[in-house]
Amino acid sequence: MKILVIGAEGQVGTFLLRELAGSHQVSGTSMNGVDNLPGLDIRDAGATKKYISEIRPQHVLLTAALTNVDQCEMEPALAEAINVQGAENIARACKAVDAGLTFFSSEYVFNGQAGPYSEEDSPEPESVYGRTKLAGEKVVAALLENHLIIRTTVVFSYLPGSLNFFMQLLNRASRGVPFTVPDDQIGNPTQAQNLAQALGELIETGCTGIYNLVGTTRIGRYDFAKKALDKLGYDPGMVKPVTTAELKQKARRPLVGGLKTGKAQAVLKSHKLWNLATALDHTMEQMKTG
Repeated sequence: MKILVIGAEGQVGTFLLRELAGSHQVSGTSMNGVDNLPGLDIRDAGATKKYISEIRPQHVLLTAALTNVDQCEMEPALAEAINVQGAENIARACKAVDAGLTFFSSEYVFNGQAGPYSEEDSPEPESVYGRTKLAGEKVVAALLENHLIIRTTVVFSYLPGSLNFFMQLLNRASRGVPFTVPDDQIGNPTQAQNLAQALGELIETGCTGIYNLVGTTRIGRYDFAKKALDKLGYDPGMVKPVTTAELKQKARRPLVGGLKTGKAQAVLKSHKLWNLATALDHTMEQMKTG
């Protein structure tokens, strides 16, 4: 299959390129032409349509987004332009060449008061980021029959240069810097390699609609941090608990969050979703191999 990854410079995009290249003809773009990837600004409808019409992929994976939750809150127009209008531009371009589209969404489409959530639960976002992600889901679903909406959360891996939660822990612990982590946010840590593998299987089997692709362990962020530090060989006592309210962040965070994985697990045969112990083992292997 000819697959195009939009936003291939990010963590998820990087692993999609790695994992799918062995079985498919995969190419990627970046927002600003970094990492030897061609640049594509998805806010530009004309450029987006032109690029996709020239590449003519069979399936497009849209990982590009404004994911900084607090920045979205402070710059809602920018969040709307990238996360909603950008998604619409990609969807229309896909429709023109009869390509399928995978749109990456988030557990932030829920308010985080009664998780874990299934694909059938009604979204109720409480942040600009969550609202734009939900709007992106709706525009993709309305424009394309052949679509996948992937909801995920707390994606991590060993990837130098990335700001994912695991890399933040590693960078601070390696410098001996104590730090705080909220102890009232519950979610499902998700290994980026596993996410990419599972998505590849969903695409290959022709799945459409909404799927939760997250790790199977639902755990508080503070407890996740302690387990990761212990696995890395650092003192878990380096991380100190704090409430989300104490952090005084711009955007509201889902607290009692997390996503149910039953729908995806019932479909996946070759690449089941990992629990946290397995995910951390694979992350340690990534550290060894680079």
